[in-house]
Amino acid sequence: MATTAEMRETAAAGRNGRGRAPVKAKNAFACIDLPVRRTEKPRDEGLNWFIDWGWDLDRVEGVLESVGQHIDVVKMPALSLRLLDRNFLKKKLELYARHDVKAFPGGMLTEAALLTRRVEDFLAEARDLGITVIEVSESEVRLVPETKLRLIEMAAREGFKVLGELGPHHAEQPFVPGEVIRESKACLEAGAWKIILEGEVLNLMKPWEDAGAEGKICQIVEAIGVGEVFFEMMGGVELVNWAVTKFGPDINVGNVGHDQAGVMRVEHIRRGIRGGASWYGRFASL
Repeated sequence: MATTAEMRETAAAGRNGRGRAPVKAKNAFACIDLPVRRTEKPRDEGLNWFIDWGWDLDRVEGVLESVGQHIDVVKMPALSLRLLDRNFLKKKLELYARHDVKAFPGGMLTEAALLTRRVEDFLAEARDLGITVIEVSESEVRLVPETKLRLIEMAAREGFKVLGELGPHHAEQPFVPGEVIRESKACLEAGAWKIILEGEVLNLMKPWEDAGAEGKICQIVEAIGVGEVFFEMMGGVELVNWAVTKFGPDINVGNVGHDQAGVMRVEHIRRGIRGGASWYGRFASL
């Protein structure tokens, strides 16, 4: 028998939406066909990952209500999860899960667990909190290949979807296709779910401007499969415009934004409303 307090809490949850599963969106103006159709949620390709630096539950609720149908994964960057109250974090993760959004800590938290020799404790707590995705990166540290692959294997064995990131922060060198292809395939064989191409390296290379860089990125993507790759954005949408033109609307895009506007900009490009496949310049008449 529920107590009076529990019944009040359940009623409040029902009022604010957090106690019920989301209803599948029926979009407005469905009479208008968009130039490009793409895979809808739930999906394993065409993924958007969003950034949450520590939002409160009301803001998360608002974002999910407005653009949640376009968000598949949310990243909580750097060590931000280490700075949040555990009970609050668990509520937030449950809220994301109810909207079919996978939440994951930035790779720097995995790196911190490795540096402090607490990897097993880190993975155990992540699983207990309801985190289902782990990033293995070299954002601020450098890993020998064997260590990186062991981390991926450990996390995959514990049931996590693992993102293996290639490329450092503060990038000074472009990707070398042969090296990236070998490392990507090794990560996937070790159990990685997807490969992240570090945004700072992509921004350094600018494949949307440089034909040589474009050839290198295309060589990498074609060797490991476009569905296995996350293109990580840094700043503007030039990368997305280019990648959608080269590989189609169902590419995986990381860092689509910190607000609803970022998500909408990327979705417009994916669906051909802006960018190379847009309606711009076409004649229209009654």
